[in-house]
Amino acid sequence: MLLGVDEARHMSCVKAWGRALYSELRKLMTLPAIRWAATATGAIAIIIVMSALQNKEEGQTFSFDEIAPTWTLAVQIGFVAAGVIVAGSEHSTAQGITTLLVTPVRTRLAAARLMALTGTGLVAASILVGVSLAACPTISTTALWAGGRTVAWLTGVLLLAAGLGEALRSSIGALTAAVVLVILAPQLAVFLGDAARWFPGQAAQIWLAAGASQADVTSAGLIILAWTTAAQTAGIVRLVRADA
Repeated sequence: MLLGVDEARHMSCVKAWGRALYSELRKLMTLPAIRWAATATGAIAIIIVMSALQNKEEGQTFSFDEIAPTWTLAVQIGFVAAGVIVAGSEHSTAQGITTLLVTPVRTRLAAARLMALTGTGLVAASILVGVSLAACPTISTTALWAGGRTVAWLTGVLLLAAGLGEALRSSIGALTAAVVLVILAPQLAVFLGDAARWFPGQAAQIWLAAGASQADVTSAGLIILAWTTAAQTAGIVRLVRADA
């Protein structure tokens, strides 16, 4: 009897986790704004690679690692927008109430949302980077490593923006914060000097640059990880402890 009860509880828990994860993935796939953001981001990625191909001199070749920082500066905008849209849709409409009705256990909801966002970000970034990498005239080990770092950064951007949106509960506030931290940070380096490297956007440029030393790349990666973790932690805490 007890074995049967424990097995039933286990199966019920597995189904609840599966339902929560499926629900979060389904929302990501069906939000119209996400589709528009994905389409625009893909177009931007293709345009940048085509522009690099057209502007190269006759006989000159290049690989993805050489265009990765410039390529990412534009493509990351789509991931910032997607993260803010995902979080904003929960609180600007009745979707958040529906979500809690489907998955009332908030820790489970937070974990399912994190897994869905991470998985979706990795897949989307891998497709964009893979196509762009293959379109370059030369493919090298350095280019493959740069592609992997780019995938990690774009996924981090998505999680960072989504975490800010969940923590602030304001699409405008989250978008403003994400734009300053991610998009404007490299421009702020002119005024802030070395201090700008502590912003995730500037750290990403070091993370992606082929000419950076291993120590600088590692340091930049840790800075990006810290910002992403902090944003997601703030968002999860707000989701679990807030009344709505």
